[in-house]
Amino acid sequence: MIDSNISNKSNDDLQSESLLSLSKAIDDSMHSETLATDNPFPIDAFPELFSDFIVDLNKSLKFPHDYTGTAILTAISCAVGTTVKLKVKESWYEYGSLYCCLVGNAGANKTHPVNHAFIPIRELDKARHEIYVKLYKEFTEYSKLTEKQKKETSPVQEPILEKSLLTNFTPEILTKRLYENPRGLAVLSDELATFLEGMNNYSKSDQSSTYLSFWSNQQTSIDRIGSPIPLLINLPYLSIIGGIQPRMLSKLFPVQKQNNGFYQRFLFAFPDVTFKEPISDEESNLILQQKYTDFINDYFDVIKEPKADARVLTWSKEAKDYFMQWSSKQCELVNDNQDTIRGEIISKFDIHFIRLALLLQMMENPESTEIGMNAVYGAEKLCNYYLNCSLKVLRHIQNPNSYLFSLADNKKQFYNSLPSTFTTAQAVELGVNFDFQERRVKDFLNDTVLFKKIKHGTYERRLMDKKEE
Repeated sequence: MIDSNISNKSNDDLQSESLLSLSKAIDDSMHSETLATDNPFPIDAFPELFSDFIVDLNKSLKFPHDYTGTAILTAISCAVGTTVKLKVKESWYEYGSLYCCLVGNAGANKTHPVNHAFIPIRELDKARHEIYVKLYKEFTEYSKLTEKQKKETSPVQEPILEKSLLTNFTPEILTKRLYENPRGLAVLSDELATFLEGMNNYSKSDQSSTYLSFWSNQQTSIDRIGSPIPLLINLPYLSIIGGIQPRMLSKLFPVQKQNNGFYQRFLFAFPDVTFKEPISDEESNLILQQKYTDFINDYFDVIKEPKADARVLTWSKEAKDYFMQWSSKQCELVNDNQDTIRGEIISKFDIHFIRLALLLQMMENPESTEIGMNAVYGAEKLCNYYLNCSLKVLRHIQNPNSYLFSLADNKKQFYNSLPSTFTTAQAVELGVNFDFQERRVKDFLNDTVLFKKIKHGTYERRLMDKKEE
């Protein structure tokens, strides 16, 4: 629940506290050699049912608050889908889709909270699948009839598989399912790096631009081999959640691809402590589990099909004023960090704030017609947390050692074989030993994370062996 003393503070006081918190996070990222260690997940940003559920799962199953809270937000995002949107201002509407990444070491309990949060939706998909199998069997039997027999019986249309979750699929299936399920989908991945890498390998192209369009809910046209008519997804709605180990962050979000804005659209849950904890004797609160399940089931039951026009929420006057003041001060932080990845990260938090406020409002009251103060207070707290985590992730990505570790073995070996200072010709000659063609070597030398160009044709390794330091 929201802190009881929050109502005793003015909006200006709260905004000042927010700005100081964000500024501190940025300053820590820019100037400190140590990562921020005081960034607790704001459980009190959630309505009571969900905050109690988060606490209970931590006590009984040792699920970190950060992972459980983020998983619940993503599950609610999936349930809400395209049924509601927030009118930010004239001609600007936002839906509640989220891209979330859980960061933690192996054994940090990243997967279980996600699975637990999505139990009700998995059960719903299971029931839909059983119906689909039955209908598809009927369609197959009908398809085997002769034309004369078909005229003598009622026509049977090929069924559409209604579902909300995807775990293992190709790019073609993803777009097909999005087209067939206008309410939207959620992607669940145990290993986010493997999932995205696999998608790119399958299509032999970078899929980031497609995911950027999906994140923005932009109308997307997909051209497919064998189909003369492009697949038009009028309103793609996709939420993503998956886990990753800190050492793999550079592989998922390489430095060279940060400028496309893909990384900046993720919300990261990165707990300060991600140690595996011993099993607890305390049993889970089944009543809370059932209430959570009922909430999601009820939302799907009440709104079974998205209407042509989603239900529109507006701001309450107080909530809008609060958001506009918050956004104005965000601009100061963006302007202070122009032409940097940090600035690009901060600039996306306006939209993160809006989407989180929308979801929190639905969690408080699914029949709401406007965004209230509890939702904007909660969205602000979550934004502070996720921004701090994003900057923490950025430190990992921009660490040359982490980046080098993420590269292929032959590249690492080639890099470590280079002298501290060398010429292009020397690198090309050495590259032969690693089956590197001249062009590949020269492309590698353009990597500013690992190499510093001293002058034309001369480079310096940014990372030195211990004996060279």
